[in-house]
Amino acid sequence: MHIEEKLELAGPEDIQREMERFFEHVGRWKRPVFFFEKAWKPLCDVSESDSEVIVVADLAGVTVDNIDIQVQNNVLLIRGIRGEPPGAPRTNYHLMEISYGTFEREIPLPVRVDAEAAKATYDEGFLEIRLPKAAKEPPKGVDVDVST
Repeated sequence: MHIEEKLELAGPEDIQREMERFFEHVGRWKRPVFFFEKAWKPLCDVSESDSEVIVVADLAGVTVDNIDIQVQNNVLLIRGIRGEPPGAPRTNYHLMEISYGTFEREIPLPVRVDAEAAKATYDEGFLEIRLPKAAKEPPKGVDVDVST
């Protein structure tokens, strides 16, 4: 498969990786600058217990002030920004794999949850969100009118 064919089938992140590989193989690798609305997607684990849905997101290097969490239409939305680490500017890269910039992750939840009772904790780069399951509504009976 030619690179042009691969690029047609790939998403923006795949295209960026392919371009970086191309420049690396050419030998004149200089990281191209790409401006995507969302620069990267954090890795997440989603699990479920009898009473809640637990989502853990890997957000290493993101400060808690730069994290926004919402639940809309039974979809968990985690977004924010990861800035480059402080220190001297690095200009002579030999390898660059860590993504910086804005991120957004939409996670469809497996069951209805009570978003108002959700709790989030952030420790050592891992964001844990606990979403209690919504109480099941009892089945509603329907009265039947009988016309005589």
